[in-house]
Amino acid sequence: MRWLLLCSLSLLIDSMYGQSMTLGGGHCNGITVLTSSSYSPPNWNETADGYKTLCGDGLDGPRMDASRFLSQATLGADLTLIDHVVAEGMDNWLEEQMASDPSYVLPVTMSIYQEIVDKFLANGGDSSEVGYRPYWSAFQYGYWQSLMTSGDSQKVRERVALALSEILVISINSDLSGFGDGLASYYDIFLKNAFGNYEDILVDVALHPSMGFYLSHLNNPRTIEEENIHPDENFAREIMQLFSIGLYQLNEDGSRKTDGAGNWIPTYDQQDIKSLAKVFTGLGLSGVVPNEYLDSAEFGVGIWVGDMTQPMRMYEEWHEPGEKVILGGHAIPAGQTGMQDIKEAIQVIFNHPNVGPFIGKQLIQRLVTSNPSPAYVARVARAFNDNGEGVRGDMKAVIRAILLDPEARNCETLQDPNHGKLTEPLIRYTQFCLGLPIEQYDNKFWNISYDFWEATGQIALGSPSVFNFYLPDYQPNGAIASKKLVAPEFQIHNSKTSIGFINQVNNWTASNYVMGNWEDEPWAILNTDELTPYARDPEVLLNRLDVLFTHGQLTDRTRSIIKSALMPLQRGDYRDDRVRLALYLLFISPDYAVLK
Repeated sequence: MRWLLLCSLSLLIDSMYGQSMTLGGGHCNGITVLTSSSYSPPNWNETADGYKTLCGDGLDGPRMDASRFLSQATLGADLTLIDHVVAEGMDNWLEEQMASDPSYVLPVTMSIYQEIVDKFLANGGDSSEVGYRPYWSAFQYGYWQSLMTSGDSQKVRERVALALSEILVISINSDLSGFGDGLASYYDIFLKNAFGNYEDILVDVALHPSMGFYLSHLNNPRTIEEENIHPDENFAREIMQLFSIGLYQLNEDGSRKTDGAGNWIPTYDQQDIKSLAKVFTGLGLSGVVPNEYLDSAEFGVGIWVGDMTQPMRMYEEWHEPGEKVILGGHAIPAGQTGMQDIKEAIQVIFNHPNVGPFIGKQLIQRLVTSNPSPAYVARVARAFNDNGEGVRGDMKAVIRAILLDPEARNCETLQDPNHGKLTEPLIRYTQFCLGLPIEQYDNKFWNISYDFWEATGQIALGSPSVFNFYLPDYQPNGAIASKKLVAPEFQIHNSKTSIGFINQVNNWTASNYVMGNWEDEPWAILNTDELTPYARDPEVLLNRLDVLFTHGQLTDRTRSIIKSALMPLQRGDYRDDRVRLALYLLFISPDYAVLK
């Protein structure tokens, strides 16, 4: 047995097997540590001693790494999940996540809606006042109920689904607000395909009636010259511009290609749009919900009685016949069915070399950093182009490439002022709710989030337009623009929304109003019992919160400010007061808002 006088945390020693090891590395078998002193704070059961330093007991480094990883990979994580990732390793944990079956929002939404209707009727409500379907509020209830109860196996899937919903956009800010079933069904596309294939995402999106209505290719007729009727071009434009290839030809690293004169090269022209619009003709609703007007769907039937949860069907007599020449001169032959035309057109778009860097870079921006290096984008694009087994568009390969890339994982990027991103308000909200014990009397996490939407400008599927809440190349004025960097989330960060978010955090902590609804159900509230034991010493409490929410990046300045605010709280239920104030100050701090 060797004896060691503990002198320095950076000391390398030889183990009993003659191998080098680092203090804190956990190599403590057969070693006795003698230290000049140990320390136990007054009235504390824990003792700091040399043996713990050697074996790594109590060191938070692995937890900080896991916490940072989970802040990129999920919508929120508690300490149990952080420790699980530490034990499993990031790679193995991702495998677990990707092997799980999806949980969907639509059945939860419909179950909640039925419960609301049943309660309304039981209380004497008039059945004639019950509509055909749920509104957007029921979708929000279903979204949050799923998020809060679906379990740890859905964590990465839920984060990727939100990211995809901000690329392939529909919005409550339209007549779709009256179609909670259609909103939930559309969101489920991304839950289903988060680990599937991007080509399937494009197909499912193109055929969904919510997208058909939002970008107007539902009931889009063939050309009828004598009536001056021509196919609507809206979806044809956006499936290229926003959902797949972008405006300009790209290199694998996301940089724009130029012609001999140094000009950017467009990916498509107006003729491509016109031809592609002809492909997306003849699509109508597949069915109707029970109503007093129609028993079945037909071309031209609007969404008010339509089944918004089933893919659109093809009405061949309304589909544009003939050859269509689209991207790169690809000719879709005459004589095919309408669905064959659509599948072939989407395959051509999907196989365009821009898709990997265009979509890959946006997913990096949503998950990890606003300004990935060209090399990072290229690595992700290569994973999109080939998963290692000859498959293009494999979302599993893409997500793994993004989350496990050295730029996402190494410590050097923590010190890089150009690395990182502003965390969008909705994710700050979900991180609060998933990282802390939130309780509701009946486990009904029916969160309307309307106040949050008004305060911050963001809820799920609530963007102001098809261009999302913010553009991927948005540059706020000032240092970011002068350095030719982008910061997309700053497009919705202004005096109104920043103050609005601060007020929301005050509601969650001081007012104890975390989630509310319009159905007279009890609020969801914060339970501080898990954190109050740490609040006796503000430093210990902040260490705990640093693991959960700032991943070891809580600066000395912010720590000092919060400690100074907590120390005077020493009377009454001071531990609860300290926890709530610490959470409030942490969640409105730049240390938390900016993910490194």
